[in-house]
Amino acid sequence: MVEPSELRTGMPVFTHRGEKLGYVVEVTDAEFIVERGMLVWRKGYAVPLDDVREIVADEVYLHHGPDSLLSGPREIPPTARRTTH
Repeated sequence: MVEPSELRTGMPVFTHRGEKLGYVVEVTDAEFIVERGMLVWRKGYAVPLDDVREIVADEVYLHHGPDSLLSGPREIPPTARRTTH
């Protein structure tokens, strides 16, 4: 399992196939928030730290693809998170 201290705001997040999902916008002890989209279409998703396969060159790679991101982790409303992009 990855430690929260290994994740930083602004790190890009990719699927297991290398598809870019978004960026880390917040990190807690148990999960991190990935923000997807641009401008008014931005959405944030809480992703458990256990879902991280590896971190390589400041890039986060998950065990799954985008379908799991959209159906598994919970969506975070825009007012409940900080935005960095």
